[in-house]
Order: sequence, then structure tokens, then C-alpha cells
Amino acid sequence: MTAPVKIGLEIHVQLGGRKLFCECPTESDGTKSGSIYRKLSLSTGEMGNYDPAAVYEKGRSRVFEYEISDNSCLVEYDEEPPHDVNSEALLKGLAVSQALNCRTVDVLEYMRKIVVDGSNTSGFQRTAIISFGGWVDTTRGRVRISTICLEEDSARKISDASAQVSYSLDRLGIPLLEIATEPDIVDGEHAVEVARQIGDIIFLSGWSRRAPESIRQDVNFSMGYGRVEIKGVPKLSVIRDCLLYEEKRQASLKEMADRLGNKWGNGIQFTDVTQMFAETGSKVIKKSLADGMKVYGSLLPGLNGYLKNGAYRLGRELADVAKLYGSGGIMHSDELPGYGVKDELKPLKDMLKPRAEDGFFIIVSDEAHIRIIGSEMNSRISKMLRLDLSETRYADAQGETHYLRPLPGGERMYPETDVPNYQITEELIRRSQEIVPKTREELIAEFCRKYGISRQEASSIIVNNLSGTIEDYASVLGNGKLAARLLLQVIPDLEKKAGGDTNMAEARKLLTALAGRNAGKEDYERALELLIVQSMSIDSILASPEMKHIDDGELRNVIIELFEGDSINEKNLIPRLRATVKGIFDPSTAFGIFRDISRKQN
Repeated sequence: MTAPVKIGLEIHVQLGGRKLFCECPTESDGTKSGSIYRKLSLSTGEMGNYDPAAVYEKGRSRVFEYEISDNSCLVEYDEEPPHDVNSEALLKGLAVSQALNCRTVDVLEYMRKIVVDGSNTSGFQRTAIISFGGWVDTTRGRVRISTICLEEDSARKISDASAQVSYSLDRLGIPLLEIATEPDIVDGEHAVEVARQIGDIIFLSGWSRRAPESIRQDVNFSMGYGRVEIKGVPKLSVIRDCLLYEEKRQASLKEMADRLGNKWGNGIQFTDVTQMFAETGSKVIKKSLADGMKVYGSLLPGLNGYLKNGAYRLGRELADVAKLYGSGGIMHSDELPGYGVKDELKPLKDMLKPRAEDGFFIIVSDEAHIRIIGSEMNSRISKMLRLDLSETRYADAQGETHYLRPLPGGERMYPETDVPNYQITEELIRRSQEIVPKTREELIAEFCRKYGISRQEASSIIVNNLSGTIEDYASVLGNGKLAARLLLQVIPDLEKKAGGDTNMAEARKLLTALAGRNAGKEDYERALELLIVQSMSIDSILASPEMKHIDDGELRNVIIELFEGDSINEKNLIPRLRATVKGIFDPSTAFGIFRDISRKQN
């Protein structure tokens, strides 16, 4: 009988403003000014031991390129010690802790968490627990919050190859709240509910960045065979899918282990079979051979039928290992002939001599990595047959999970020596209590009252993560209803026309300049059109003839010409006018003139 399923979440939320240990902004304009390169070294943790995940990554021996972004500095390059902790980010983290019923620590003490996958230039991530022991109440019962950490986010991966990985420094160092639950979640639906409820707290505050990766989820899963950490689940809906997939995957591995027993040893022994494929019809293999790679074959003793057959997918488990070392994957006996491999099959079998119960496979790899690939594959099969399924995996967009690396252990942590301890004072706690994020209903009521907008508009502001933006825009414009209209209608419509996102910092500068000229609704809308659709600079917009106001007399003359030249009615009046005149006019005035002319003509 299997142990009950246990599920926990780690929810990561990026905070906007400035980075955690320097004065660089969290937002980038996308420009880069060169690259730096690192090859990270392995170090021991606090107790003098090596972390297994770090040992694994070190074995891949990759070079890391870091693109220098406009919002990075020597701190991100690991050429300068970290500055003081971002007190604003800490305050927000403590406020979130209050909302989740957590107890705060007395002293903030940063640790270094070893990460040698290249996602940090230093080889470690700075992280500190700020609170612990909280909870959220859900429809399926209370879910405990184990810890909330304030840490620096990793660099953003751009490309991933076997020998070199490229990152951008635009994301490295952004303040990241990591909210971890206890394994109190009962199934996938419950996990989605918990993730949404916790995410709402920061989302509704307007503190998170307005970016696709601003909120990410890791899922911890166990059904009695060790903990699996599923990294980077991209959407809430995928949480449910990846948990269902993982449960089926582990159930099939359990059935396989029961049938085969737990003895494996080093069953995979590679033989160079490159000469067999000299005249191959496989385009994939032919291209790899041209790139200087070789073809290797191996028996899989006792595994015939377990590689790709019904619920059994051991071939995918081995292919995931191969891909991590630069190979395109494997071609195995449950799917051959295939991939253009046909004539080579008989000589391959004659050489490998599989029994009826044996499987076999071929792999295309460079000579430098084939030994470690074999070692990793043997280790994984042995672990799976022992039903030790603990490891780190990642989820793709379809909710399927793939092997990433061994599960990290406690050896990865050691004290941070460059960041002084930070006292969490009663005054800091009091200030955090004053800004505890409001619930969705409280926020909707506040927006309706504060900005004079409808409940539907207030809800849309929240759903689109514009809570902080509307406050800023309403302050600039002195008009909450107008700010809501620009954010919910005008800017999205213009973005569709332009086929891209708006630079919100530039839009704010433009609106601020217009507000100083006592602009009206039409001024703001026309100016945003010139900025977003026509990509004009702010100075050019302010000086443009299209920002000139059309007086009533000129407007009347244009409408009379439209009457004379073509059919015109109230439905097409405004679009026709905007296509005809360069300048700004009041639509209500235009309708009044149109109706007056219509009456006189009739």
C-alpha cells in the first residue's frame, strides 16, 4: 500500500522598485553593453560537505555568459560586495508575513545557498528567513506556511547549450519573496486554490512586478518514494496537470520496480557503433556525425517493453539525462525502427545480442560526455528500481515533468559574510502592519470610492495587476476615472494596433508633461496614440501639429465637407473626422455640430 500523497508549494514573487542589494532598478529597457563570462567552482557548505546537486552541475563543466543589462552594476557582476538590504522590500515582505499570520524573526541573517547552474554570477544565492509558522484557511482546511524568505532572484536564462549557457543580468538581484507551505495540500485542485490565494495577497497589493515571470511556483510532491521538487511551473493551471502527470509516472515506476526487483548495477555499457551509421538514412544522426559526434549503443538488461509501452516511459527518463549533457536524446528498442534508423538495426542487434527480455538503445554524443552520461543513467535506473524517486524536475507548458538534477541537500547552505545582520525592530513591525495588503473585496470597494470607478473597472484593475499603476496615474492626472479609462481601454487598444507592449515609464512621463499643460481627455488619448502606435518621442509629440486643438469653426467646415463629399452618419462621424483632420477636437462638440447641420439640411 502506497503512502498518502503529500503536496507543498513554494511561491516566488518578484517585488518591483530597486534590486535587493544595490540601487539598480528592477526594470530594464532591454539594452545591453557587452558580456562577462564565468566558470563556477564548487565549494562546501557550512558543515564542510558538498551538495549533491552542486556536484552534479559541476560535472557538466559548462561556461556561463552573462549579458550586461542597463539595470545591472558591479554587484551583479560579483565584482563588488552587496550594499545594504533594500529596506522597502523588507518592509513589504514583513507586511505579507502579517497577512499570512506568520511570526517574524528577531534578526535578519542572510545565508548563501550554493547554485552552480550559472543562474548567479557568484555561484550562490543570498537568502534569509524573515518569518515562519503562518497559515491560510482554504475550502479544504488550513494550510500551514512554513517560512517566508526574502532573497535575490536569479539571472534570466537566454539560451542553453551543452558547453555554454547564456543569461541576462536584468533579473539577477531583484527582490524575491519565497513563500513555502507545509505538505498540507491534498490534491491538484487544492494546490491551485492555495497558490491563487497566496499569490493574491501580493498581486492585489500592486507590489509585484508587471512581468510574465513575476510570480512563479515550485511544487513539492511525494507519494512515499521520496520528495520530488518540480521547478518553475509556469501557470496556475499547469500545477494541476503536472501533479497528475507525476502521480501517474511514479505509479508506473513502482509497478516496474515490483516486476524487476532492485538489482541493476552498471547495466549500461556503451560501445562505439559509429561505423555502422556511416551511410545512415537518419537525418538527425547524419547531422550529428557531421558535427563531430559519435554513435554509441548499449543493452538495457531486462527492460524490454518498459521504455515506451503503455504507462511505462523509462526511455524518456534516460533521454532527459542525455539531453542535459548536450545529446539530442536516445533511440531505443521500443521505438525502432524509426527516425530513419532501419538498415543498421540487424547489425546492431547482432553486436549487442539482446535476449528476449532485454531492451537496447543508441545515443549520439560527444566523446567527452559519454562516460558521465552512462554513469548518470545507471545511477538513475538503480535509484528508480529501489524506489528512491527523490530528485529535482521541471515542468513544461503541457504539464509534463522532466529530470533536471539531483535534489539539493542541507550542504548547500553557509553563512553570508558580506551582509550584516539586520535587527527587526518593533518600529519596523508597526510600519509593516500599517501596509498589510487588503483582500480583493476590500480593494475593490476602496478603488470604487477613491477613483469614482465602477466595480467592474475596479475588478479589472486588480486582475490586470494595475493596482499600483492606477494610484500613480490618478495622482499625475488628478482624475481616477480618466486613469482607469487609459489603463483599461485606451492603452490596451493601442497596444493591439502597435502589436507590442507599452513602455509604461515613458507613458507616465508623457502624461506628466501633458498634465502641466491642462490637457483634456482627447489630448491624453491622442498623445498616447502617437507614443505607442507611431513610436514618436515625447518632445516630438508635444510639438506635433496633431496635438493642436481644432476650433469649432474649423470643425464645422470639415463636417460640412464630409456631408457634401460622401455619406456620413453618427456612427462613422468620429472615425471619419480623425482620418481627415490633424489635431484634437471634442467628440461631443462634433456630434452637436453634425446634428445642427443635419436639421438645417432637412
